[in-house]
Amino acid sequence: MNQFLTEIELSDRIHVSLATLRRWRLENQGPKFRKLGSLVRYGEYDLTLWMEAQPSGGMGEMERIPPASIHSGRDRIQKRG
Repeated sequence: MNQFLTEIELSDRIHVSLATLRRWRLENQGPKFRKLGSLVRYGEYDLTLWMEAQPSGGMGEMERIPPASIHSGRDRIQKRG
């Protein structure tokens, strides 16, 4: 069953202001929401889908370059100069 969050709960969870959530709704951005009368609710599942679709940076744990190869590459660059 899909659990629902209030905008305050979502704001706390993703560390975004209420003003930003409200602006996102007006601009059709952010996670999918539902209106229940005057109440706004965000589904946990919809939040997960939205978070997974957001751009991310860095490398995953399995893709990291071992520190030894980083240092050896830097040493080679310095020796050329």
